[in-house]
Amino acid sequence: MNKKKFFALLITFIFLVLIFYKIDFQVFVNTFKIFKIKNLFLIVFLYIIGMYLRGFRFKTILLNDKKYKLLELSENFITGCFLNIFLPARGGDLYRAYKLGSDKEEKKMKILGSILIERTFDGICVFCILLFAVLMYCKQQWIINLTYSIGTLFFGSLITFWLIFKFNKLDWICENLIKFLLKLPNKINKPLIGLVKGLNIHLNTFINGFMVLSSIKYTVLTFIQTAIPWLIECYVAFLIINSFGLNLGFASALFVISLISFSTMIPSASVFVGAYQYAYILALGIFGIDKSVALGIATVHQCILLLSQGLMFAFINVKNNIKDN
Repeated sequence: MNKKKFFALLITFIFLVLIFYKIDFQVFVNTFKIFKIKNLFLIVFLYIIGMYLRGFRFKTILLNDKKYKLLELSENFITGCFLNIFLPARGGDLYRAYKLGSDKEEKKMKILGSILIERTFDGICVFCILLFAVLMYCKQQWIINLTYSIGTLFFGSLITFWLIFKFNKLDWICENLIKFLLKLPNKINKPLIGLVKGLNIHLNTFINGFMVLSSIKYTVLTFIQTAIPWLIECYVAFLIINSFGLNLGFASALFVISLISFSTMIPSASVFVGAYQYAYILALGIFGIDKSVALGIATVHQCILLLSQGLMFAFINVKNNIKDN
């Protein structure tokens, strides 16, 4: 077992201990009986719509290049999200870059750069959701500190990417590095110079994926197209929470979506076991909901999303196989 896998399993174990410490299993089981299944169709329908709308955002990030079809980009996003559930280190995003690059004969590093920008906008949008929820409802210091830390991370990342794209100094850095390497013996400098030149090419291609940041129009449009699906997800969370008869306000859904979204960034076992459920417990705990009840709701919520993504993934693959044959 490698260190990364051990670390992920350790984190999962810690979260599971925190989750099941003093849990009331009877309350947990009874929570499933309360769920109003009549809302299930609307929940799944809205979630699927929100997932397909992500294609508009990705097409904007790719500057509306005509070679990219909207439906293909939506399905590329859905496939990547489903694979991210099971693959470590956001492996689904790497697959997205590889698949789209291969299908469209585009440089995969450029697509990967665009996906990084896409994920940064996701982080900024979810930060705004969390900030609004905090200002509207919560004054607990831990959540305020978390909110500002997340905002600093993602806005700082976006500014950094813009600066890297705007003032790209990679060629200058590589030229000076090569000048330094030329002073070394030939047996040493030849492979190192080749490595530096190769990295320069790949990193410049990667930075080309930040092209959307060169346009204020496309940047603003990307944010709007990011916000709409996230608001749909918030409403889906609101429907799920209130399907258990809790009658909590919309702020509860904002806290749930923001915290579980950021929990997926924490290294853990497949299907985000541990971090996801604990984030849900923290979110509903703000409203005084018992952890046993919150765990039951989290389980139902996650199962609905997993099944929905699984059905979309299966549908996309069956459709593409029929098309290829």
